[in-house]
Amino acid sequence: MKWRLWHGRVGRAIRDLEQILVKLKEGEFSIARLHSLAEQLLTYVRSNRGAIVNYGRRYRAGLRVATTLAESAVNSVIGKRMVKKQQMRWSLHGAHMLMQVRAAEINGELRNQLRAPFRQPELNVPQIFKPKPPLLRAA
Repeated sequence: MKWRLWHGRVGRAIRDLEQILVKLKEGEFSIARLHSLAEQLLTYVRSNRGAIVNYGRRYRAGLRVATTLAESAVNSVIGKRMVKKQQMRWSLHGAHMLMQVRAAEINGELRNQLRAPFRQPELNVPQIFKPKPPLLRAA
């Protein structure tokens, strides 16, 4: 399964997982936990089908595969700012926006994105990252 997902064979991975689940249903109670985990994995793969990266193709093309740079940036920059005892703490929205800029820079897309005309905010951003409207105060 890992190999199929690594190489972008998502459809085949979904079919294999479905077959495994059918075989597990016919089995004994002792494999109920495995069945539950396989169902969760199948749901995840189906839900994220379009976002699963073909790492094999990226590797063969000489592109980066590891997420080390992004993880390092999160730990060093965001982690320090999100601590509650910091004098200047970032909002979740601000941290999310910074990570988008950092990822675009690492991917070499930042220059082109800054040159592009203004566009409306993305609709798929989770609600937790959207800015909250300011509180209205009575005068």
